Amino acid sequence: MQLEDSWIFTTLMENTADSIYVKDRECRLWLINRKMALSLNVSDPSEVYGKTDKELFGKEFGERTMQNDLQVMETGQPIIGLIERYINSEGESNWTSTTKFPLRDDRGEIIGLLGITRDINELKDSEMEYKWLATHDPLTSLANRYLLNDRIEQAIFRAKRDNELFALLFIDLNSFKEINDIAGHDVGDQYLINLASILTENLRTTDTVVRYGGDEFVVLLDGIKKIEDSALVAKKLSKKIRDETDPQDHTVTAAIGICVFPQNGQTPEALIKAADQAMYECKKLNLQYKFA
Repeated sequence: MQLEDSWIFTTLMENTADSIYVKDRECRLWLINRKMALSLNVSDPSEVYGKTDKELFGKEFGERTMQNDLQVMETGQPIIGLIERYINSEGESNWTSTTKFPLRDDRGEIIGLLGITRDINELKDSEMEYKWLATHDPLTSLANRYLLNDRIEQAIFRAKRDNELFALLFIDLNSFKEINDIAGHDVGDQYLINLASILTENLRTTDTVVRYGGDEFVVLLDGIKKIEDSALVAKKLSKKIRDETDPQDHTVTAAIGICVFPQNGQTPEALIKAADQAMYECKKLNLQYKFA
């Protein structure tokens, strides 16, 4: 094969940080570089020559890559920057970006393909971190208001489909500014972290706990059976907040406003506003909780 006789190609094959390979029309490996041999844990690249991705990576992943290979070889059109995820037998993920070009002989007929694959695990980790930061509060690790809107929209869809109820609890800490002013922001931050743990530990995994901003939190109670269930949860959380956020002096208390879908709103904005208003009325009346 002419590619093997080219010193330029040989230099590229042996020194690039990307995996480079050549396949024939049956999607069998024809040639691989040193990086790909290391990725496959083989000392001699010829050990994998003639094998397909199904033999090397399993049926599911192999059939998917074979479809892409055949597309390139049958259409003559390259695939550029294909993002793939391979999960090995130990459950570990490897993210890659692959480009595949058709290979032609002297007569212009397609005889195989050339593939270049780059590991992008660090890039994917950064992407996932950015997504997490965009949807979560960095202090408490709770969901933020942007993720809350999405969760409410999902809850509305399920509630309409299954003819169920769900509730929002809007929680605001009483006199929290004074706590920050007297004890300092570090203590205040620790109270918020404690509160996040209390809320998470005393709710179902199907519920969503959100730091809405400052000392305001929102709880989405998904799939409740009756309206009264939300009041029971609010009462329980109110006691937990008082007893456990600052267990020594009990300086932290909360006002909780409750709204229920569909009675108090049909959109995320309307529901949040209803729960927020109920919370303010709760504060004025010095109550533990109040319905919208």
